[in-house]
Order: sequence, then structure tokens, then C-alpha cells
Amino acid sequence: MVLGLSALAACSTTGGESGDLEAAQAHIAAGKAEAEKGRHSEAIDQFTKAVAAHPELSDAYFHRGCSYVRLRLGQEMQGDSRVAEDKALKDFDMALRVNPAHGKAYYNRAMVLAARANYRAAAEDLLQACQYDSRNPEPHLQLGRVYEDKFEDRGLAALEHYEKYADLGGRDPATLDKVRAWREIKKQSAPPAPSSKPPTVDDEKKAAELHDEFKRLFRENKKAEALKLIETLLGQYGGTAYVRERAREFSALLAALKK
Repeated sequence: MVLGLSALAACSTTGGESGDLEAAQAHIAAGKAEAEKGRHSEAIDQFTKAVAAHPELSDAYFHRGCSYVRLRLGQEMQGDSRVAEDKALKDFDMALRVNPAHGKAYYNRAMVLAARANYRAAAEDLLQACQYDSRNPEPHLQLGRVYEDKFEDRGLAALEHYEKYADLGGRDPATLDKVRAWREIKKQSAPPAPSSKPPTVDDEKKAAELHDEFKRLFRENKKAEALKLIETLLGQYGGTAYVRERAREFSALLAALKK
């Protein structure tokens, strides 16, 4: 699934104190009013005046970046649409330079990067958005989709972000179905009880060797054999420090392989 640019987020975050703050805020308010009417060229003019009045106000850059994206998506765009995207990216960059904790700037920049198939950078931005806009489910949804669709080895991470999306109140039906199925798998796939025998140095070494063997089998798509090794690691070698440190990872792999 290719992420679209339409899922932009709104925000109200400021930064810095130099410049005419009152004038800048007035221009931002006027720009937002124009943007709500779909008049993004006029909105950009207002946000540009806000930047001139107060160059250290992150909202001015952020909202102007959003208007550049909306302009690129709408009917007003003249010429190369990538020019508007480039300007949007620069504005989101500036918003984050002024305020590095601007979660929605990370999110919106990620949407542009994903639309350009720069998925690795988009995923990094979405991780930041998850951190700094922690009550918003959307970054988790989009990051889950990037991991699921664009990274071969991030399927489990995708499911974790889908779960967080659901926990935060996300309502996408297809995603919620995946979460319900995943939670049922985890419920039915409790790992075997570890051996009560105190682990030895040889046990620690054997656990590491079995993990290496598991990775080889997994790469070769020998899932049945890989499943048996994970069960052995969690059962026979579950008491070792090696397995305890990786218990969450191994349990998730066990659930996924049983699926």
C-alpha cells in the first residue's frame, strides 16, 4: 500500500521568542482561515508573512508546508508538482529545526517521503511522530503499513504498531481485524514452560548456537524446522540468560510461525 499525501495532520506548536510574535500569530490565523476555505496560495502568502515577522515560530513553517502539499494535491497547482513538495519538505525541516519535538511535522514530512518511495526515511520520521505525538493513533497506523508493505523483516513490528493504533482509539476496520487476529494467535500460542534445571555454561552456548541455526532456517523459509527450534529454545533453554534476554522476541516469533 503506497501512502498518500492526503493524511496530513494539523498542529499548534510554537518555538522561539525573537521577532514580532503578535503579528506572526495574526498572519498564521489568517493563513489557517484561508486554508480552511481551500485557498492555499493565499494561505501560503499569510504564512510567509508570519515567517518574516517571527522567523523562529515553528507553526508558520509547519502550516505553510501543509498548504504547499494541499496546493500540490488540488486544482490550483501550476507547473511541476514536485516543486511544491520540495517546498513543503523544506518547511517541515525548518519547523523541526525550530521545534525538534513537533510530532505532526515529523508525520507530515513522512507522508511526503513515503509518497516519493523513500520508505526508510519515512519510517524514521513516523517513529519520531509516535514519540512526540503520543496520543495520536495515525502515526502508528502509517508506520505499521510501511513496515508491513515495504520491509520484509518488520512484520512483527507492524503488528505491534497496529496494536498501539487500536489501543489509542484507531477505527480502521481492516487494521482492527488484523489486531484481533494477532491477539488471538498470541493467546493461543503461549510459550512452553522453561526447564527448572539451572542453566550451565554449555546451556548458554547451546542456546546461542540454536538461535544461529534458527536464523539460517528462517532465511531459507524452512518454517516448520524453525518453529521446532524456537519451541526448544523457550522450553529446554528458557532458563538461560541468553533466552531470557530475548524472550519477548522469541515468543513473538513462535506466535507468528504457528500462524
